[in-house]
Amino acid sequence: MKKRKIVAVTGIRSDYDLMTPVYREIDKHPHLDLELIVTGAHLSEAYGYTVKEIEKDGFKIAERIESLINGDLASSRVKGLAIQLQGMVQTTDRIRPDILLVLGDREESITTALIGSYMNIPVAHVAGGDKVIGNVDDQVRHAVSKLAHIHFTTNKESTERLKKLGEESFRIFNVGNPGLDRIKDVPVLSRKVLSNRLNFEINDNEPLLVVIQHVISTEIEQAYDQMKATMEAINELGYKTIISYPNSDAGGQQMIKAINEYSHKPFIHIQKNIPRLEFINLLRKASCLVGNSSAGILEAPFLKLPVVNIGNRQKGRLHADNVQFVNHDKQEIINAIKKALFDIDYRKQVANCINPYGDGNAAKRIVDILATIPLEKKLLIKEITY
Repeated sequence: MKKRKIVAVTGIRSDYDLMTPVYREIDKHPHLDLELIVTGAHLSEAYGYTVKEIEKDGFKIAERIESLINGDLASSRVKGLAIQLQGMVQTTDRIRPDILLVLGDREESITTALIGSYMNIPVAHVAGGDKVIGNVDDQVRHAVSKLAHIHFTTNKESTERLKKLGEESFRIFNVGNPGLDRIKDVPVLSRKVLSNRLNFEINDNEPLLVVIQHVISTEIEQAYDQMKATMEAINELGYKTIISYPNSDAGGQQMIKAINEYSHKPFIHIQKNIPRLEFINLLRKASCLVGNSSAGILEAPFLKLPVVNIGNRQKGRLHADNVQFVNHDKQEIINAIKKALFDIDYRKQVANCINPYGDGNAAKRIVDILATIPLEKKLLIKEITY
């Protein structure tokens, strides 16, 4: 049997971490061959040059496509998208994969979907159908769903939403969130070992906060003030806090500016990028996740981790009972964090929450489908069901 060539596209640390279990399953499948196109923030020193993690993991890199325009203007992302598209067309034409694979709602997802549609290569899209409010990523995700040929959804609600978009049922597979697979697979580190690896002391007898906050594309001008409100709350509380840089979106530099104003505080530790092993173990040890990262919605309930989600990002998204939604207001953030840390009834609620995003076995389901789905004309010719 001829091996199917799967070309996966990754543009940032977060999507790579979520998809790593899928890449590993493809890599060991006897009938599949994996190559990666690495682009975007992976190739930027400003965001940790995370292509090094991909190299360390041993996956075959077909091409490195530099596309990130590290600016704070709304035009920066779409300019980078255009650069990325041009480079990926040439690479895809050279490799001629059987299937293109991509996650989510960023630049690389829309460029991959466009290339597959125009070049008659099936596009498998992970995590379509999710709904959030106020961010261009939501529009991109739905646009990718209309272009993609195979849908790997992470929950039942998103599956039904794709059907309402007019997508044919035979294309849609509710597999769960592959990010949960990585949580199961990552080895457990002791607090002492984790402290040494992060160069920041983490103790058993004190609260530990993790902050991950990103820009909302429709609120770029407010990015500094929004991050400042979070940092003021963290500063007033005075608990040990580890902060990871925001994504490489317009407004991100303003957020970084607000973060670094508190870099002298001894209880605050700032990192450009937290590698997978340390990140998962940090979430295992954390008392509360603060900010607006999708990790709070998708993975945190699997770990029974309380989350304080700040602002509009992730609002409207399917979530478990571990999440509190608050505004960009210092006192609201403080009150929510205190509730997450000290409210016994709330902590019991979080401990009993049910994760709607699967059981941690998504990767195998995805790869089994990639290996067996018929690559016929029916797959490429899309019909709208309404």
